[in-house]
Amino acid sequence: MMSKSEIVVINSQHEHLLFTLAEVCERCGAHTDMIIEMVEYGIVDPIEQPLLDIWYFNSQALVRVQRAQRLMDGLKLNLSGVALSLELLDEIDGLQKHISVLKNQLL
Repeated sequence: MMSKSEIVVINSQHEHLLFTLAEVCERCGAHTDMIIEMVEYGIVDPIEQPLLDIWYFNSQALVRVQRAQRLMDGLKLNLSGVALSLELLDEIDGLQKHISVLKNQLL
């Protein structure tokens, strides 16, 4: 069973939704300073808003923040360790997708 705090992203017409920094903090149960540090470490990136001083995040960023929180809580990693772990997990995901494409080409 899924806990109430998990964010599930379903591909739909609502994929373009953007969340402010305050909304991300509220939805993920994180402090503003933690999200700012995650941005500094490259864990999550705000959507570019060149004319505004407000950060916006997409739904994938919310999922990434929660994933980072699970790594910090479960494995007691610091932000540097979380950034490295997520980078490696992203690379593994990309390699698995590439393998799938190659397998489909062989069939």
